[in-house]
Amino acid sequence: MDKKIIDKIKNERKIPDEILIKLESSREDILNKKIKQEKNFKVLSKNSVIAVLVAAIAILIIITKTPIGIALEDALGIGRDSGVETVEKNAIPTKLNLTSTQNNREIKLTKFVSTKKKFAFDYQFKVDDEKLKMLLKKNIAAKSDHQDIQLGLFVKGSTKDLFQGVHSYSTFRFEGDIFYGSVISTFDTESIPENAELNLHIYRLAWMDRDEYEAAKSRALADSDNPIPFSVAPSLEYTGDWSFDIDYLPLNQTADTKVLASNNVTNIVSKSDALQTTITFNAPIEYPNSPEITVYKNGVEISNSNINFKQLDQEKLEIELDLSALDKISTYKVKIDESDIYGTIVKEVGYFEVQNK
Repeated sequence: MDKKIIDKIKNERKIPDEILIKLESSREDILNKKIKQEKNFKVLSKNSVIAVLVAAIAILIIITKTPIGIALEDALGIGRDSGVETVEKNAIPTKLNLTSTQNNREIKLTKFVSTKKKFAFDYQFKVDDEKLKMLLKKNIAAKSDHQDIQLGLFVKGSTKDLFQGVHSYSTFRFEGDIFYGSVISTFDTESIPENAELNLHIYRLAWMDRDEYEAAKSRALADSDNPIPFSVAPSLEYTGDWSFDIDYLPLNQTADTKVLASNNVTNIVSKSDALQTTITFNAPIEYPNSPEITVYKNGVEISNSNINFKQLDQEKLEIELDLSALDKISTYKVKIDESDIYGTIVKEVGYFEVQNK
């Protein structure tokens, strides 16, 4: 392993609960090849933290600035995503009323929207299980909204599962006796074919007991200089094959993105679809330091949005913004800083601003 990463692990004192939850649920997805392993960054605020969970044959490293999982605030469900919000404001249909029943459990798909590189959906079901209610309340009390879910995505008539090489974020809320779940997934490449009739599958929903998790975490972090790997088995699982034939084809709207301003950032190349904009660029990052990214929308720092950020090599970077091709008004500023091996920002590198034409 790279010495820089080893040093970061040794110097970490506090691993956020939400990160450990995400890493634990991701471990199984990695082993099942549902999630492609690479250096992934989720960037949402100014302070960088790192958490590492070592699985039996895989190491997943996620560097994050705020808890993984979208806080459902004023907007609910996938409408919390700016790209989805823009699509809905343009009167593009996303609402569905599809139901599927497996093992006496009915799940309803209420929203779905996709492009070649991204899809998002809302689902819900009635909670009539006292154990699940107890587990959900424990997570809510711990301010965790992450949901462990296993998915499949197919073109109708094909047996090839498209759900590979994807960054997927799943959250929930619980109101009354209804469980509301939301999933936003972004592929590494354009994986959904144009004009594809899609079929979504939900194979598994799982919940761990928060008390068991806290006890295991406490034991694992007893020696903060040498944290040990740990795992917590699900306390409850719903398994089956809930299948939904999607009414809507992938959206094909695109836009050209113009660079309004830039400083010390070069080779800015962007591609925009109805749900997001992918931008690659070069910024001078000196090894062994790492880039730190802050994003502003219309001058306001983004703090609760899915932003996937990858360091492709020492100076070449890629960021995925929830800037829809249908949004010709909003401006996004991407600010790049440089941090040392301890996550401390040591200097400003540059910035650029973009807007769709």
